[in-house]
Amino acid sequence: MRSKMLVGATFLWAAVLLASDTFQPLNVKTGLWETTMTSTATGQPPLPPDLQAKLARMPPEQRAKMEAMLKDRFGGTPQTRTYKNCITKEDLAKDPFSDPEQKCAWTILTSTGSELEARGSSCEAGKNYGMKTDVHVKMQTLDSEKVKGWGQIIMDGNGSPTKMDFTLTSRWLGASCPAGAE
Repeated sequence: MRSKMLVGATFLWAAVLLASDTFQPLNVKTGLWETTMTSTATGQPPLPPDLQAKLARMPPEQRAKMEAMLKDRFGGTPQTRTYKNCITKEDLAKDPFSDPEQKCAWTILTSTGSELEARGSSCEAGKNYGMKTDVHVKMQTLDSEKVKGWGQIIMDGNGSPTKMDFTLTSRWLGASCPAGAE
């Protein structure tokens, strides 16, 4: 009985080790990519003290415009942003199509040649506002020059959570990247 358990445990560990070696980066071209992300956010993010102070000093009409802009951005109205980034072979080992302004610490959950699932945490953009930011993204290659994805960003700070659902499409623009491209 004991030897059967030992053999079973050995096979289980072998399966775990084989599964951990199945990481494959997305099968896409390296170079310059353009990503369009459409997001819908709900919830009011906490405002950093310096922005709160600026709002307090604004004339009522200007403050109302700023508050309306925040309500529009975080009130469920879809927002679209397009950005470009340079994807290297090394970038394919993390979330290669992430917004360069986010600068998150990425953990790849699964990655095959055609699909990737990743989590991002400690995102710098969220830190700027005193928020804890977590990202969950799934991507799928349509071919070596096109990728689609979807996910969710949860930002929380001072008990004011904000949730953002997003979709993205990325397309390869070319093999070379302009100077200064991330």
